[in-house]
Amino acid sequence: MAIKIWFVFAALLLCIFLMMASVLPYLLKSFFTEQTYAMIRDSQQQLNFLTDISGEGHIEFRDDGGVGLKRNLPTDQAAPNDDPADGRLEKVQPTGYMGGPAIGHLLLVEGKAYFLNSDRSLPDSLTRRLEQEASGQLTALETNAVKVDGNTLFYAISKTSNGGSSVLISYAWSEYRNEMTGAMFRNLLLLLIAFMILSSIPCIWLARYLSGPLARMKRQVKRMSEGNWHEPFESGRRDEIGKLSLAFDEMRQRLLRQDETQQALLQNISHELKTPVMIIRNYAQSIVDGIYPRGTMEGSVDTILQESDRIMERIYELISLSRLQYVSSREVPHQWFNIADVVQGTVERLRFRRPALHWIVEPPSWRIHGNVEQWRVVFENLLDNQIRYAHRQISITASVDESRTRIIEIRNDGPLLEAAMLKDLFEPYRTGTGGQFGLGLAIVRQILTSCGAQIEVSNEQSGVSFRLKLAKEDRE
Repeated sequence: MAIKIWFVFAALLLCIFLMMASVLPYLLKSFFTEQTYAMIRDSQQQLNFLTDISGEGHIEFRDDGGVGLKRNLPTDQAAPNDDPADGRLEKVQPTGYMGGPAIGHLLLVEGKAYFLNSDRSLPDSLTRRLEQEASGQLTALETNAVKVDGNTLFYAISKTSNGGSSVLISYAWSEYRNEMTGAMFRNLLLLLIAFMILSSIPCIWLARYLSGPLARMKRQVKRMSEGNWHEPFESGRRDEIGKLSLAFDEMRQRLLRQDETQQALLQNISHELKTPVMIIRNYAQSIVDGIYPRGTMEGSVDTILQESDRIMERIYELISLSRLQYVSSREVPHQWFNIADVVQGTVERLRFRRPALHWIVEPPSWRIHGNVEQWRVVFENLLDNQIRYAHRQISITASVDESRTRIIEIRNDGPLLEAAMLKDLFEPYRTGTGGQFGLGLAIVRQILTSCGAQIEVSNEQSGVSFRLKLAKEDRE
């Protein structure tokens, strides 16, 4: 996981770098080009080539074609680098910023060109081109660039304010811009590599932080698969991993309860089946010996048949849930039918079990699309549960709420359910007081889920209410 997380970080940084690499060189070149022009303009202002420089001196043209700055200084204060010819003539060297480009100056006076720096680095052809461009310039200051043998020359042409008789051309080559752009780009690349290396540290920590609880849960799940249900899932976290751990622990508790109920079920089944099997065996042996426990052959055989039916009923309940789980994932034949017919038919078949009960039956008049046999099993199991616990009355009503959800409500006036029972009443093998195997309501929920319906149970003031919520009205 650490490698995957680091790879994601590195890929993200690489994408950012590639995006910057496509734009940054252009931005850096534009920035340093503007900086070069600004330095050239500043150097022109510092030089101040006007004939009278604030009364401190003037520019003088020497016989050898050089140009100097003549200062009005006392003789005893002459600058140490003054020309030895008169002791007061300074040579003007190339100017520029510390670490910036070397800036040269070309002065045009009355058709003559004078370099204010000792390094005359401009070719004659380029000098003539600049003179022509300066002669045609209308504004006081213009900047431009020209390519010379693969290099770029940046220059600024400035006309004097004394009638335009003098023109100063300040220039700098593009080496400074190119070097600064390359240096910035190399530094950025080194920074990216260093950041990718350093990012492995938080990536490893994040991977361990995320994978540690998952590894513990993996070990616990493995122990659960081996039948050890008793070790809880504890992560001590409140994030998504903590919620996942709580969900696993809830699953563990449910599996533990189901395992306990299955064990109890096996004991109950063995007890429930042992009694009818012993009765059948004893009655059959008695008949073989010529003895009739019920007085007659017919009575004794009827008892054997009743006990056989009892065994078959238990076996049917045991296999119903597994059979429904199998067919729920497969297509079963559906058809349109009246739900009222299923409800009425189920009530008529089951009401004889407790003839004293009062029934209020107001079935819905809906036609639904589904499997008739499955819905018949739903109402048989629900009404069998109502008959077992009702005191005097069972009611069946139907309604449609504001969201057009169809609701069938089945109530009985029996004892209220405990809070713990309400939570997992529809779990397999969950039995209440007087229950048998705990499969009937689990089968109901399994069928309704496969049909896209829901079932809820709640305690009412007068008893217990089961609500079946069907989808919105179907259209035949």
